[in-house]
Amino acid sequence: MDDDAQAPFIDPESDYPCCWFCPALRFPRAGFLVADRPSRDWPFDAADGFRYTVDTRTPVCVHPGRVGLEPERTARTYGDPPLPDLEPGGPGTPGRLRRWWPRRPGRPGMPAHR
Repeated sequence: MDDDAQAPFIDPESDYPCCWFCPALRFPRAGFLVADRPSRDWPFDAADGFRYTVDTRTPVCVHPGRVGLEPERTARTYGDPPLPDLEPGGPGTPGRLRRWWPRRPGRPGMPAHR
């Protein structure tokens, strides 16, 4: 009988502090990647509870300290898109700021409605 299966990188019966769903418990070292942290680059798959790379669907461990390995991949830093420039006064009233509250009679400096 040919048994080409290799043992997992971390023995599930050990007291190693890795997560219960870590790919190191399922695959040999060549079967998974190690990343520095969770990222959109290797999203969580809710169907089976693991993280995979987007392009090749390779399992990814995101806790290198728990498995005792150096990270191979570094997550990109995503930032929020910049806010649009707000022109004072909006369209049609250059140079004046628009008020968002209604004018009420009796306020100083404002004409009363008649």
